[in-house]
Amino acid sequence: MPNDSRIKLQELWRSTLGNPPMVEQFGLWAALHTEDVIKKGILRTARKNIELGGTMSQEYRVRFASRVMLVQSQRDAEHALNREKLQAEMSEGSVA
Repeated sequence: MPNDSRIKLQELWRSTLGNPPMVEQFGLWAALHTEDVIKKGILRTARKNIELGGTMSQEYRVRFASRVMLVQSQRDAEHALNREKLQAEMSEGSVA
């Protein structure tokens, strides 16, 4: 992920959740997830924090965001696999 994208994600965290986690955390997320998934994780965490009246600790925010990102990445991978299977089935059906 380009450095400017990482900076934008850190700014998104800062504007929605306050102090962002360490730069290394964003590096880890960037190694595991797409930029879109990281953004969704941050925004979902901000929503959860609002629902809890702003009481989430920094550790809880990071852990919650990480879990949201993990689940979203798994969903994205499953959906991609399902699309490939469907495309293969449709291709086989058109050949027959």
